[in-house]
Amino acid sequence: VRNNNPIELILQSSSEKRLYCEATFALAAVADTELTLISLRDITAQKHQEQQVKIQANFDALTGLPNRALFLDRLEHELVRAERNRQHTVLMFIDLDRFKWVNDTLGHAAGDQLLCEASRRLNSCVRQSDTVARLGGDEFTIILPDMVRGPDAERVTKKILSQLTTPFSLQGQEAHISGSIGIAVFPDNGHNSQELIKNADTAMYRAKEEGRSTYRFFTEDMQEEVAERIALEKELNQVLQRQQLVAYYQPIIDIREQLLVGAESFLRWQHPERGLISPHLFLTIAEEIGLSLPFTNWILEEVCRQGKMWRDILGLEAFTVSVNLSCSRCHDLLSKEHLGKILEQAGLPPSGLILEITEQIVANDELRATKALREIKDLGVGLWLDDFGTGNSSLSLLQRLPVDGVKVDQSFISAIHSNESYTVLIEAMMTLASTLRLEVVGEGVESEDQEQFLRDKGCYLAQGYYFGTPMPAAEFAIWAKEYQAKNQSG
Repeated sequence: VRNNNPIELILQSSSEKRLYCEATFALAAVADTELTLISLRDITAQKHQEQQVKIQANFDALTGLPNRALFLDRLEHELVRAERNRQHTVLMFIDLDRFKWVNDTLGHAAGDQLLCEASRRLNSCVRQSDTVARLGGDEFTIILPDMVRGPDAERVTKKILSQLTTPFSLQGQEAHISGSIGIAVFPDNGHNSQELIKNADTAMYRAKEEGRSTYRFFTEDMQEEVAERIALEKELNQVLQRQQLVAYYQPIIDIREQLLVGAESFLRWQHPERGLISPHLFLTIAEEIGLSLPFTNWILEEVCRQGKMWRDILGLEAFTVSVNLSCSRCHDLLSKEHLGKILEQAGLPPSGLILEITEQIVANDELRATKALREIKDLGVGLWLDDFGTGNSSLSLLQRLPVDGVKVDQSFISAIHSNESYTVLIEAMMTLASTLRLEVVGEGVESEDQEQFLRDKGCYLAQGYYFGTPMPAAEFAIWAKEYQAKNQSG
């Protein structure tokens, strides 16, 4: 540095700065050169901040995986490379089954721990050249370059499913989840990133609909289903406003004296163009888009109002109406205050309402569910366990839940004459229910032989097509009057 002309040295670390200064002084001494000015500026903090900004822009803060932005960038580059080299690239969409249950039951800290551990397990299933990314929530994607379309993808998928079904230790508790995986292959299932992403997502939803903890490759026939689903979602958001929900009712009979004692309600969608839409076509979608609670609340209010009307018209003081609660968030409706308000507005006494709960709803959060059920029991509302005998823990649950009765699933009733083991199972259920002093309702009765079988086994409440199909309220009222008149005259 000569002639009083300053030079600024941009150094990134203290060690670098010191080394450069020592070298400069040594060279100046050897060359007998006068140093007039040295200006030093340390930009270590600036570089660190720039690096942090880059990380935040490209990586997920919780798991450390590439985020949506970096995933999209890598996918674009990979597809360009695959097209140039005429190779296949596999894209997987992965959704964690029961993640919401972990969050709601064990808390968000456990949910975060689950996401981090799931990320680690996903990374353990792939190569270094592959990309595992987190799009948000419990959704992950994996980019697999240079793949043989079927066998290689299936091999990786099975490893992932095995890893996700292995129990997770969260907050000192063991949690069981699984994964639903959708697979799309470039260029077979899409010629650009947008098409590939959409089709992998579609395949993932198909995997969820078909039982979860499984995988599906995208196929062309899924396109029509996607269009149908989008149309249903759009219309479902306006169902309540347009008053298109209707309740259907199926009679429950005391077969000892052929008395009408109650009715089970079923939710239906009366579409102005498509006609009556079955619940299995729209209730799953309704839950996914946040409409299950409004729909359940609607049918509770409607059934209680109708139950009060039928008590007055039919003159049946002990007549009950039942509502099946199957949505995963139904606990939000199971409060003494909320149900009490609905019953009060309808004028129906608590004893006139029965709530049918499934084993799965209780198993998802048994502590919370049991607390809510005890409050309902204190209110005077009846509680039945639906689809009894089809789950894994029904017998143990019965000892802990404050239920008044159980409904024997129709699959048992329909097989009593073709499978002797089902007869033995029903007898065991009846013995257990009698010991616990529970009412038993036989579902799906379709013949006189089945009715007689239940009577012989001591099951005196029954419902099924043999007595009456589910029908709208006005039709049910006509049927009920005719049924009463026939049996009274008989």
